Amino acid sequence: MKPLSFSLDLKLPLPSPDDKRADVERLSETAAIEDIHVPLELMRALPTVLREKNFAIKPVFGITGPCTRLLEIDSEQVFGIAIDIGTTNIVASLFDLKSLKKISEKSMTNPQTVYGDDILSRMHFAMSRGAEELQRAVIGGLNSIITSLADDAKIKTPELFAVTVASNTAMTHLLLGLDVSNIPVEPYIPVVHSPDFLKAGELDLAANPEAVVYAFPNAGSYVGGDIISGILSLGIHKAEAPTVLIDVGTNAEIVVGMKDWLFVGAGAAGPALEGGIFNAGMRAQPGAIYRIDIDPVTHGVRYKTIGDAQPAGICGSGVIDLIAELFEKGIIDSMGRFRETAGVIRTENGPLFVVVRTERATIEVSEREINNFLRSKAAMFTSLHVLLKSLGLGFRDIDRFYIAGALGSGVRVRKAIGIGMLPDIPVEKYIPANNSSLSGAELLLTNGELYREVEKIRSMITYREMNTDTEFMKEFPDALFLPHLNPDILTNG
Repeated sequence: MKPLSFSLDLKLPLPSPDDKRADVERLSETAAIEDIHVPLELMRALPTVLREKNFAIKPVFGITGPCTRLLEIDSEQVFGIAIDIGTTNIVASLFDLKSLKKISEKSMTNPQTVYGDDILSRMHFAMSRGAEELQRAVIGGLNSIITSLADDAKIKTPELFAVTVASNTAMTHLLLGLDVSNIPVEPYIPVVHSPDFLKAGELDLAANPEAVVYAFPNAGSYVGGDIISGILSLGIHKAEAPTVLIDVGTNAEIVVGMKDWLFVGAGAAGPALEGGIFNAGMRAQPGAIYRIDIDPVTHGVRYKTIGDAQPAGICGSGVIDLIAELFEKGIIDSMGRFRETAGVIRTENGPLFVVVRTERATIEVSEREINNFLRSKAAMFTSLHVLLKSLGLGFRDIDRFYIAGALGSGVRVRKAIGIGMLPDIPVEKYIPANNSSLSGAELLLTNGELYREVEKIRSMITYREMNTDTEFMKEFPDALFLPHLNPDILTNG
Protein backbone atom coordinates (compact mmCIF):
# COMPACT_ATOMS: atom_id res chain seq x y z
CA MET A 1 0.00 0.00 0.00
CA LYS A 2 1.43 3.32 -1.10
CA PRO A 3 0.00 6.74 -0.21
CA LEU A 4 -1.01 9.07 -3.00
CA SER A 5 2.46 10.64 -2.73
CA PHE A 6 5.41 8.67 -1.38
CA SER A 7 9.18 8.87 -1.12
CA LEU A 8 11.93 6.33 -1.63
CA ASP A 9 15.43 6.26 -0.15
CA LEU A 10 17.55 5.47 -3.21
CA LYS A 11 21.20 4.93 -3.92
CA LEU A 12 21.52 4.99 -7.71
CA PRO A 13 24.42 3.12 -9.40
CA LEU A 14 27.07 5.56 -10.55
CA PRO A 15 27.46 6.04 -14.31
CA SER A 16 30.44 4.25 -15.83
CA PRO A 17 31.77 3.17 -19.22
CA ASP A 18 29.81 -0.04 -18.66
CA ASP A 19 26.63 1.71 -17.46
CA LYS A 20 25.60 4.46 -19.83
CA ARG A 21 21.95 4.69 -18.81
CA ALA A 22 20.42 8.15 -18.96
CA ASP A 23 19.70 9.83 -15.63
CA VAL A 24 15.91 9.39 -15.92
CA GLU A 25 16.32 5.71 -16.86
CA ARG A 26 18.70 5.19 -13.95
CA LEU A 27 16.16 6.74 -11.56
CA SER A 28 13.21 4.81 -12.96
CA GLU A 29 14.94 1.43 -12.92
CA THR A 30 16.43 1.90 -9.44
CA ALA A 31 13.02 2.93 -8.10
CA ALA A 32 11.47 -0.09 -9.87
CA ILE A 33 8.78 2.13 -11.35
CA GLU A 34 7.93 1.22 -14.93
CA ASP A 35 5.62 3.99 -16.11
CA ILE A 36 7.25 7.09 -14.67
CA HIS A 37 6.71 10.65 -15.82
CA VAL A 38 9.34 13.27 -15.09
CA PRO A 39 8.18 16.85 -15.67
CA LEU A 40 10.48 18.94 -17.86
CA GLU A 41 11.46 21.30 -15.03
CA LEU A 42 12.59 18.39 -12.83
CA MET A 43 14.26 16.72 -15.81
CA ARG A 44 16.37 19.84 -16.23
CA ALA A 45 17.34 19.84 -12.55
CA LEU A 46 17.96 16.09 -12.22
CA PRO A 47 21.59 15.88 -13.49
CA THR A 48 22.86 18.56 -11.11
CA VAL A 49 21.03 17.22 -8.05
CA LEU A 50 22.16 13.63 -8.68
CA ARG A 51 25.79 14.60 -8.87
CA GLU A 52 25.62 16.98 -5.91
CA LYS A 53 24.12 14.16 -3.85
CA ASN A 54 26.50 11.54 -5.24
CA PHE A 55 23.46 9.73 -6.66
CA ALA A 56 21.95 9.18 -3.16
CA ILE A 57 18.54 10.84 -3.16
CA LYS A 58 15.07 10.67 -1.58
CA PRO A 59 12.75 11.35 -4.50
CA VAL A 60 9.02 11.95 -4.01
CA PHE A 61 6.57 10.33 -6.41
CA GLY A 62 2.85 10.79 -6.92
CA ILE A 63 0.30 8.25 -8.13
CA THR A 64 -1.59 9.79 -11.04
CA GLY A 65 -3.58 6.86 -12.37
CA PRO A 66 -1.59 4.25 -14.31
CA CYS A 67 1.33 6.68 -14.43
CA THR A 68 3.59 7.62 -11.53
CA ARG A 69 4.90 11.17 -11.61
CA LEU A 70 8.13 12.49 -10.09
CA LEU A 71 7.19 15.39 -7.81
CA GLU A 72 10.52 16.26 -6.18
CA ILE A 73 14.05 14.95 -6.73
CA ASP A 74 15.08 15.02 -3.08
CA SER A 75 13.01 15.72 0.03
CA GLU A 76 13.21 14.64 3.66
CA GLN A 77 9.50 15.21 4.36
CA VAL A 78 6.29 14.15 2.61
CA PHE A 79 2.94 15.43 3.87
CA GLY A 80 -0.58 15.44 2.47
CA ILE A 81 -3.94 17.11 3.02
CA ALA A 82 -7.42 15.55 2.84
CA ILE A 83 -10.28 18.03 2.36
CA ASP A 84 -14.06 17.93 2.52
CA ILE A 85 -15.56 21.03 0.89
CA GLY A 86 -19.11 21.32 2.15
CA THR A 87 -21.57 23.97 1.12
CA THR A 88 -21.40 25.39 4.65
CA ASN A 89 -18.06 24.24 6.06
CA ILE A 90 -14.61 23.20 4.89
CA VAL A 91 -12.81 20.53 6.91
CA ALA A 92 -9.20 19.51 6.28
CA SER A 93 -6.79 17.06 7.89
CA LEU A 94 -3.00 16.92 7.69
CA PHE A 95 -1.12 13.61 7.32
CA ASP A 96 2.51 12.57 7.50
CA LEU A 97 2.63 10.36 4.42
CA LYS A 98 5.76 8.56 5.59
CA SER A 99 4.23 7.29 8.82
CA LEU A 100 0.64 7.51 7.51
CA LYS A 101 -0.32 9.21 10.75
CA LYS A 102 -2.91 11.96 11.03
CA ILE A 103 -1.34 15.03 12.56
CA SER A 104 -4.26 17.43 12.96
CA GLU A 105 -7.63 18.56 11.63
CA LYS A 106 -9.27 21.97 11.22
CA SER A 107 -12.55 23.39 9.96
CA MET A 108 -13.75 26.76 8.77
CA THR A 109 -16.82 28.35 7.24
CA ASN A 110 -16.81 28.09 3.46
CA PRO A 111 -15.95 31.61 2.22
CA GLN A 112 -18.49 31.17 -0.58
CA THR A 113 -21.33 31.60 1.93
CA VAL A 114 -21.18 35.37 1.25
CA TYR A 115 -22.59 34.52 -2.20
CA GLY A 116 -25.48 32.52 -0.71
CA ASP A 117 -26.07 29.94 2.01
CA ASP A 118 -27.17 27.31 -0.48
CA ILE A 119 -25.45 25.89 -3.55
CA LEU A 120 -28.24 26.97 -5.90
CA SER A 121 -27.71 30.65 -5.02
CA ARG A 122 -24.01 30.29 -5.75
CA MET A 123 -24.64 28.57 -9.06
CA HIS A 124 -26.99 31.40 -10.05
CA PHE A 125 -24.26 33.90 -9.14
CA ALA A 126 -21.75 31.98 -11.24
CA MET A 127 -24.20 31.76 -14.13
CA SER A 128 -24.68 35.53 -14.16
CA ARG A 129 -21.21 36.73 -13.16
CA GLY A 130 -18.91 33.82 -13.99
CA ALA A 131 -17.29 31.23 -11.75
CA GLU A 132 -13.97 33.06 -11.26
CA GLU A 133 -14.99 34.98 -8.13
CA LEU A 134 -16.41 31.89 -6.47
CA GLN A 135 -13.31 29.92 -7.40
CA ARG A 136 -11.05 32.58 -5.86
CA ALA A 137 -13.14 32.48 -2.69
CA VAL A 138 -12.89 28.74 -2.18
CA ILE A 139 -9.19 28.60 -3.15
CA GLY A 140 -8.55 31.39 -0.66
CA GLY A 141 -10.35 29.40 2.02
CA LEU A 142 -8.44 26.22 1.21
CA ASN A 143 -5.12 28.04 1.30
CA SER A 144 -6.01 29.59 4.63
CA ILE A 145 -6.78 26.26 6.27
CA ILE A 146 -3.83 24.49 4.59
CA THR A 147 -1.39 27.19 5.73
CA SER A 148 -2.81 27.12 9.25
CA LEU A 149 -2.39 23.33 9.46
CA ALA A 150 1.18 23.56 8.13
CA ASP A 151 2.14 26.40 10.48
CA ASP A 152 0.80 24.58 13.53
CA ALA A 153 2.77 21.46 12.56
CA LYS A 154 5.85 23.58 11.82
CA ILE A 155 6.20 22.28 8.29
CA LYS A 156 6.65 24.11 5.00
CA THR A 157 3.90 24.10 2.38
CA PRO A 158 6.33 22.91 -0.36
CA GLU A 159 6.53 19.68 1.69
CA LEU A 160 2.83 19.05 0.95
CA PHE A 161 2.85 16.64 -1.98
CA ALA A 162 -0.72 15.33 -2.12
CA VAL A 163 -4.23 16.79 -1.76
CA THR A 164 -7.48 14.83 -1.94
CA VAL A 165 -10.76 16.73 -2.24
CA ALA A 166 -14.30 15.44 -1.76
CA SER A 167 -17.23 17.76 -2.46
CA ASN A 168 -20.57 17.84 -4.25
CA THR A 169 -20.64 18.18 -8.02
CA ALA A 170 -21.29 21.92 -8.12
CA MET A 171 -18.66 22.64 -5.46
CA THR A 172 -16.05 20.62 -7.36
CA HIS A 173 -16.88 22.54 -10.53
CA LEU A 174 -16.53 25.87 -8.73
CA LEU A 175 -13.20 24.75 -7.24
CA LEU A 176 -11.92 23.96 -10.74
CA GLY A 177 -13.43 27.11 -12.27
CA LEU A 178 -15.75 25.10 -14.51
CA ASP A 179 -19.07 26.19 -15.98
CA VAL A 180 -21.98 25.24 -13.69
CA SER A 181 -24.80 26.62 -15.85
CA ASN A 182 -25.96 23.19 -17.05
CA ILE A 183 -25.98 21.52 -13.63
CA PRO A 184 -29.26 22.95 -12.21
CA VAL A 185 -31.35 22.71 -15.41
CA GLU A 186 -32.64 19.69 -17.29
CA PRO A 187 -31.12 17.39 -18.36
CA TYR A 188 -28.63 18.28 -15.54
CA ILE A 189 -25.27 17.80 -17.29
CA PRO A 190 -21.96 18.53 -15.54
CA VAL A 191 -18.82 19.48 -17.47
CA VAL A 192 -16.95 16.40 -16.23
CA HIS A 193 -17.57 13.29 -14.14
CA SER A 194 -13.94 12.41 -13.38
CA PRO A 195 -11.67 15.49 -13.22
CA ASP A 196 -8.62 13.19 -13.12
CA PHE A 197 -5.37 14.01 -11.40
CA LEU A 198 -4.35 17.67 -11.27
CA LYS A 199 -1.35 19.65 -10.01
CA ALA A 200 -1.54 22.00 -7.04
CA GLY A 201 0.13 24.67 -9.17
CA GLU A 202 -2.76 24.55 -11.64
CA LEU A 203 -5.15 25.60 -8.87
CA ASP A 204 -2.80 27.96 -7.00
CA LEU A 205 -3.07 25.80 -3.89
CA ALA A 206 -0.66 26.41 -1.02
CA ALA A 207 1.34 23.22 -1.60
CA ASN A 208 4.24 22.03 -3.69
CA PRO A 209 3.33 23.14 -7.26
CA GLU A 210 3.87 19.56 -8.48
CA ALA A 211 1.71 18.07 -5.70
CA VAL A 212 -0.92 15.58 -6.84
CA VAL A 213 -4.48 16.86 -6.44
CA TYR A 214 -7.22 14.24 -6.66
CA ALA A 215 -10.81 15.47 -6.83
CA PHE A 216 -13.32 12.68 -6.23
CA PRO A 217 -15.50 12.05 -9.30
CA ASN A 218 -19.26 12.59 -9.47
CA ALA A 219 -21.96 10.33 -10.87
CA GLY A 220 -24.25 13.15 -11.90
CA SER A 221 -25.27 16.70 -11.07
CA TYR A 222 -26.63 15.71 -7.66
CA VAL A 223 -24.43 12.72 -6.81
CA GLY A 224 -21.07 14.26 -6.06
CA GLY A 225 -17.64 13.21 -4.94
CA ASP A 226 -18.65 13.61 -1.31
CA ILE A 227 -21.16 10.77 -1.67
CA ILE A 228 -18.70 8.55 -3.54
CA SER A 229 -16.09 9.28 -0.88
CA GLY A 230 -18.61 8.33 1.81
CA ILE A 231 -19.42 5.05 0.06
CA LEU A 232 -15.69 4.28 -0.07
CA SER A 233 -15.11 5.05 3.60
CA LEU A 234 -18.08 2.98 4.81
CA GLY A 235 -17.47 0.07 2.43
CA ILE A 236 -21.08 0.03 1.22
CA HIS A 237 -19.91 -1.22 -2.18
CA LYS A 238 -18.55 -4.33 -0.44
CA ALA A 239 -21.46 -4.98 1.94
CA GLU A 240 -22.99 -8.46 1.96
CA ALA A 241 -26.50 -7.13 2.77
CA PRO A 242 -28.43 -4.00 1.69
CA THR A 243 -27.04 -0.93 3.44
CA VAL A 244 -28.24 2.67 3.54
CA LEU A 245 -26.30 5.92 3.82
CA ILE A 246 -28.35 9.03 4.53
CA ASP A 247 -26.39 12.24 4.06
CA VAL A 248 -28.38 15.38 4.77
CA GLY A 249 -26.82 18.77 4.20
CA THR A 250 -28.19 21.44 1.90
CA ASN A 251 -29.69 18.54 -0.06
CA ALA A 252 -30.43 14.98 0.97
CA GLU A 253 -28.63 12.13 -0.76
CA ILE A 254 -29.68 8.58 0.03
CA VAL A 255 -27.51 5.63 -0.95
CA VAL A 256 -28.91 2.10 -0.96
CA GLY A 257 -26.54 -0.65 -2.00
CA MET A 258 -24.30 -3.61 -1.44
CA LYS A 259 -21.48 -5.40 -3.25
CA ASP A 260 -23.38 -5.90 -6.51
CA TRP A 261 -25.24 -2.61 -6.94
CA LEU A 262 -25.59 0.98 -5.73
CA PHE A 263 -28.63 3.24 -6.07
CA VAL A 264 -28.61 6.91 -5.11
CA GLY A 265 -31.63 9.17 -4.75
CA ALA A 266 -31.16 12.90 -4.29
CA GLY A 267 -33.42 15.83 -3.65
CA ALA A 268 -33.88 19.04 -1.68
CA ALA A 269 -34.46 18.21 2.00
CA GLY A 270 -31.69 19.63 4.10
CA PRO A 271 -32.07 23.39 4.62
CA ALA A 272 -34.01 22.79 7.85
CA LEU A 273 -30.84 21.31 9.32
CA GLU A 274 -28.48 24.07 8.24
CA GLY A 275 -30.26 27.21 9.39
CA GLY A 276 -32.11 27.72 6.13
CA ILE A 277 -35.71 27.49 7.41
CA PHE A 278 -35.87 28.75 11.00
CA ASN A 279 -35.21 32.44 11.58
CA ALA A 280 -33.27 31.32 14.63
CA GLY A 281 -31.54 28.51 12.73
CA MET A 282 -27.76 28.44 12.80
CA ARG A 283 -24.83 26.14 12.20
CA ALA A 284 -23.49 23.84 14.90
CA GLN A 285 -21.16 26.32 16.62
CA PRO A 286 -20.83 27.82 20.12
CA GLY A 287 -24.15 29.21 21.28
CA ALA A 288 -26.26 26.89 19.12
CA ILE A 289 -28.98 25.02 21.01
CA TYR A 290 -28.49 21.33 20.22
CA ARG A 291 -30.70 19.67 22.86
CA ILE A 292 -34.26 20.58 23.94
CA ASP A 293 -36.65 19.06 26.45
CA ILE A 294 -40.08 20.52 27.30
CA ASP A 295 -41.80 20.00 30.65
CA PRO A 296 -45.01 17.99 30.07
CA VAL A 297 -47.04 20.15 32.51
CA THR A 298 -45.66 23.70 32.48
CA HIS A 299 -44.22 23.53 28.95
CA GLY A 300 -41.09 25.18 30.23
CA VAL A 301 -38.03 24.61 28.04
CA ARG A 302 -34.74 23.10 29.15
CA TYR A 303 -31.92 23.33 26.63
CA LYS A 304 -28.21 22.81 26.12
CA THR A 305 -25.92 24.89 23.91
CA ILE A 306 -22.66 24.03 22.22
CA GLY A 307 -19.82 25.15 24.45
CA ASP A 308 -22.33 26.04 27.17
CA ALA A 309 -22.38 29.49 25.61
CA GLN A 310 -25.26 31.97 25.74
CA PRO A 311 -28.03 30.79 23.36
CA ALA A 312 -27.78 32.40 19.94
CA GLY A 313 -29.94 30.09 17.80
CA ILE A 314 -30.83 26.47 17.10
CA CYS A 315 -28.79 23.98 15.04
CA GLY A 316 -30.08 20.88 13.24
CA SER A 317 -30.25 18.47 16.19
CA GLY A 318 -31.96 21.16 18.26
CA VAL A 319 -34.58 21.74 15.56
CA ILE A 320 -35.45 18.02 15.48
CA ASP A 321 -35.62 17.95 19.28
CA LEU A 322 -37.88 21.02 19.30
CA ILE A 323 -40.38 19.68 16.77
CA ALA A 324 -40.43 16.26 18.47
CA GLU A 325 -40.98 17.79 21.91
CA LEU A 326 -43.71 20.15 20.69
CA PHE A 327 -45.53 17.18 19.18
CA GLU A 328 -44.97 14.78 22.08
CA LYS A 329 -46.17 17.33 24.65
CA GLY A 330 -49.31 18.15 22.67
CA ILE A 331 -48.29 21.73 21.86
CA ILE A 332 -48.71 21.15 18.12
CA ASP A 333 -51.03 18.74 16.34
CA SER A 334 -50.22 16.25 13.60
CA MET A 335 -50.31 19.04 11.00
CA GLY A 336 -47.86 21.20 12.94
CA ARG A 337 -50.49 23.70 14.11
CA PHE A 338 -50.34 25.18 17.60
CA ARG A 339 -52.98 24.21 20.11
CA GLU A 340 -54.40 26.58 22.74
CA THR A 341 -52.00 25.64 25.52
CA ALA A 342 -49.31 26.94 27.85
CA GLY A 343 -46.27 28.38 26.12
CA VAL A 344 -48.08 29.43 22.96
CA ILE A 345 -48.53 33.16 22.46
CA ARG A 346 -50.73 34.89 19.91
CA THR A 347 -49.35 37.71 17.77
CA GLU A 348 -50.64 39.69 14.82
CA ASN A 349 -48.43 37.47 12.65
CA GLY A 350 -49.85 34.27 14.08
CA PRO A 351 -49.09 32.00 17.05
CA LEU A 352 -45.54 31.47 18.34
CA PHE A 353 -43.80 29.25 20.83
CA VAL A 354 -41.00 30.92 22.76
CA VAL A 355 -38.00 28.65 23.24
CA VAL A 356 -35.69 31.17 24.92
CA ARG A 357 -36.17 34.73 26.02
CA THR A 358 -33.19 36.47 27.59
CA GLU A 359 -31.80 39.98 27.60
CA ARG A 360 -29.55 39.05 24.71
CA ALA A 361 -31.78 36.87 22.55
CA THR A 362 -35.32 35.79 21.87
CA ILE A 363 -35.61 32.46 20.12
CA GLU A 364 -39.07 31.43 18.99
CA VAL A 365 -40.75 29.27 16.39
CA SER A 366 -43.78 30.03 14.22
CA GLU A 367 -46.26 27.78 12.43
CA ARG A 368 -44.78 28.85 9.11
CA GLU A 369 -41.33 27.67 10.20
CA ILE A 370 -42.74 24.39 11.48
CA ASN A 371 -44.53 23.88 8.16
CA ASN A 372 -41.29 24.52 6.26
CA PHE A 373 -39.50 21.99 8.45
CA LEU A 374 -42.25 19.42 7.85
CA ARG A 375 -41.74 19.81 4.12
CA SER A 376 -38.05 19.05 4.57
CA LYS A 377 -38.60 16.03 6.81
CA ALA A 378 -41.30 14.75 4.43
CA ALA A 379 -38.99 15.08 1.44
CA MET A 380 -36.20 13.19 3.18
CA PHE A 381 -38.38 10.35 4.44
CA THR A 382 -40.29 10.03 1.15
CA SER A 383 -37.04 9.89 -0.83
CA LEU A 384 -35.87 7.00 1.34
CA HIS A 385 -39.22 5.21 1.20
CA VAL A 386 -39.66 5.54 -2.58
CA LEU A 387 -36.08 4.50 -3.34
CA LEU A 388 -36.35 1.36 -1.22
CA LYS A 389 -39.80 0.54 -2.59
CA SER A 390 -38.51 0.78 -6.16
CA LEU A 391 -35.92 -1.86 -5.25
CA GLY A 392 -38.50 -4.14 -3.67
CA LEU A 393 -37.08 -3.52 -0.19
CA GLY A 394 -38.67 -2.56 3.12
CA PHE A 395 -37.00 -0.79 6.04
CA ARG A 396 -36.44 -4.04 7.91
CA ASP A 397 -34.54 -5.50 4.95
CA ILE A 398 -31.73 -3.02 5.57
CA ASP A 399 -28.77 -4.29 7.54
CA ARG A 400 -27.34 -0.90 8.54
CA PHE A 401 -28.43 2.72 8.32
CA TYR A 402 -25.45 5.05 8.28
CA ILE A 403 -26.29 8.69 9.10
CA ALA A 404 -23.91 11.39 7.90
CA GLY A 405 -24.11 15.13 7.35
CA ALA A 406 -26.12 17.52 9.51
CA LEU A 407 -28.60 14.76 10.43
CA GLY A 408 -25.84 12.66 11.95
CA SER A 409 -24.39 15.45 14.08
CA GLY A 410 -25.71 14.71 17.55
CA VAL A 411 -29.31 13.98 16.57
CA ARG A 412 -31.28 11.83 19.00
CA VAL A 413 -32.46 9.08 16.69
CA ARG A 414 -35.60 8.32 18.71
CA LYS A 415 -36.70 11.94 18.33
CA ALA A 416 -36.21 11.78 14.56
CA ILE A 417 -38.19 8.53 14.49
CA GLY A 418 -40.96 10.10 16.60
CA ILE A 419 -41.65 12.79 14.00
CA GLY A 420 -41.42 10.44 11.01
CA MET A 421 -38.08 11.69 9.78
CA LEU A 422 -36.49 8.24 10.06
CA PRO A 423 -38.18 4.82 9.85
CA ASP A 424 -39.23 3.12 13.07
CA ILE A 425 -36.72 0.29 13.22
CA PRO A 426 -34.36 -0.85 16.01
CA VAL A 427 -32.19 2.09 17.04
CA GLU A 428 -29.06 -0.06 17.03
CA LYS A 429 -29.28 -0.28 13.24
CA TYR A 430 -28.55 3.45 13.03
CA ILE A 431 -24.84 4.19 12.96
CA PRO A 432 -23.39 7.73 12.99
CA ALA A 433 -21.11 8.09 9.96
CA ASN A 434 -19.70 11.43 11.12
CA ASN A 435 -17.91 13.11 8.20
CA SER A 436 -17.79 10.11 5.85
CA SER A 437 -16.78 12.42 2.99
CA LEU A 438 -13.58 13.48 4.76
CA SER A 439 -12.93 9.90 5.88
CA GLY A 440 -12.98 8.71 2.27
CA ALA A 441 -10.61 11.50 1.25
CA GLU A 442 -8.26 10.44 4.04
CA LEU A 443 -8.39 6.81 2.93
CA LEU A 444 -7.40 7.66 -0.62
CA LEU A 445 -4.68 10.04 0.58
CA THR A 446 -3.05 7.24 2.54
CA ASN A 447 -3.67 4.55 -0.10
CA GLY A 448 -3.34 6.02 -3.57
CA GLU A 449 -4.26 2.77 -5.32
CA LEU A 450 -7.84 3.23 -4.09
CA TYR A 451 -8.47 5.54 -7.04
CA ARG A 452 -9.32 2.37 -8.99
CA GLU A 453 -11.92 1.45 -6.37
CA VAL A 454 -13.37 4.96 -6.53
CA GLU A 455 -13.87 4.67 -10.28
CA LYS A 456 -15.50 1.27 -9.76
CA ILE A 457 -17.92 2.80 -7.24
CA ARG A 458 -18.80 5.57 -9.68
CA SER A 459 -19.55 3.04 -12.41
CA MET A 460 -21.80 1.01 -10.07
CA ILE A 461 -24.13 3.91 -9.24
CA THR A 462 -27.61 4.23 -10.67
CA TYR A 463 -29.06 7.67 -9.96
CA ARG A 464 -32.70 8.60 -9.36
CA GLU A 465 -33.83 12.24 -9.21
CA MET A 466 -36.44 12.32 -6.44
CA ASN A 467 -37.86 15.85 -6.76
CA THR A 468 -39.41 15.14 -10.16
CA ASP A 469 -40.31 11.49 -9.48
CA THR A 470 -44.02 10.70 -9.88
CA GLU A 471 -44.01 8.14 -7.06
CA PHE A 472 -42.31 10.70 -4.82
CA MET A 473 -44.99 13.27 -5.64
CA LYS A 474 -47.69 10.74 -4.81
CA GLU A 475 -46.22 9.74 -1.43
CA PHE A 476 -44.96 13.15 -0.31
CA PRO A 477 -48.25 14.69 1.02
CA ASP A 478 -48.79 11.86 3.53
CA ALA A 479 -45.33 12.44 5.02
CA LEU A 480 -46.19 16.09 5.81
CA PHE A 481 -48.10 14.86 8.86
CA LEU A 482 -46.57 14.08 12.26
CA PRO A 483 -45.36 11.41 12.33
CA HIS A 484 -47.09 10.30 9.08
CA LEU A 485 -50.65 10.08 7.76
CA ASN A 486 -50.10 6.32 7.59
CA PRO A 487 -47.93 5.55 10.64
CA ASP A 488 -47.63 1.86 9.69
CA ILE A 489 -45.42 2.89 6.77
CA LEU A 490 -42.74 4.04 9.25
CA THR A 491 -42.27 0.47 10.42
CA ASN A 492 -42.95 -1.58 7.33
CA GLY A 493 -41.70 0.69 4.56
